[in-house]
Amino acid sequence: MSIGSPLIQKNNMNTTASPILEKLFSAIENNEIALPAMPDLAIKIQRMLDDMNVSTQQIVAAVSTDPVLASQILKVANSAQYADKPKVENLMSAVSRIGYKMLRNIIVTFSMNKISSSTHPTVKKHISEFWKHSHEVAAISYVLAKTQKHLNPDQAMMAGLIHDIGSLPLSLYAEKMVSNLDESILDSISKKFRATVGNKLLLDWEFPSELTEVVLAHENLQHDSGSSLATYADVVTVANMLNPSTTKMVNWDGITAVKKLYFSTQSCHSFFETFDGELQSARGMFQ
Repeated sequence: MSIGSPLIQKNNMNTTASPILEKLFSAIENNEIALPAMPDLAIKIQRMLDDMNVSTQQIVAAVSTDPVLASQILKVANSAQYADKPKVENLMSAVSRIGYKMLRNIIVTFSMNKISSSTHPTVKKHISEFWKHSHEVAAISYVLAKTQKHLNPDQAMMAGLIHDIGSLPLSLYAEKMVSNLDESILDSISKKFRATVGNKLLLDWEFPSELTEVVLAHENLQHDSGSSLATYADVVTVANMLNPSTTKMVNWDGITAVKKLYFSTQSCHSFFETFDGELQSARGMFQ
């Protein structure tokens, strides 16, 4: 399947778009962008998590083969989110504390880090800003989901982490394709194509539909899943708009997801003050 259709329509592109964007559109249409594979260890652990016959001991044994991954799990288990609990010193205790949903989040972050290495100054800066933005949206998504009884905050955090994941392979492709790559070109490439590329990447990584929907829908302020209950896409839509780096002026009454979350304009304006403690704890998981 071509990853450029039907999600990107060439006739919707600005006629004054740069030749670089035109070239990239063609590359996407012809499946010329090599999407990165999830690291083997991440695939192995993900499958173990899905297997009811696999024990926690076996999962911990697999995790322990990568010191960086194991260290990150211990850091999360001892983060501010669990400040009321005693410090854990071993992986078994850490995994038991954080649970499988949060472990998946760490595995995905681990995988995303593996595919986002670059020495190009512009790309390095773009990826750094990507992580800063994604971490904040993930933290806000976590807190928003806690206000919704039917949503899992850890899954919402995952949704926030991956909502712009298409920016990573696009950045690395642009690094090779564009000789004089600057921030404005890279930003244009990311904004125009990240949803399409991100959707394809998550499909390749066998993500559930409730998360692939996030990549495609979170920037559509009138997106409606058809459900009366808020979805993870709704959560990330609001989290993305609440993030100060995204926008300055927002008509909260005009955003469908805000209504689904039963938030008001006033509650959006006071969000950071109301949930300051919860946000600090959620952010601590990424430090």
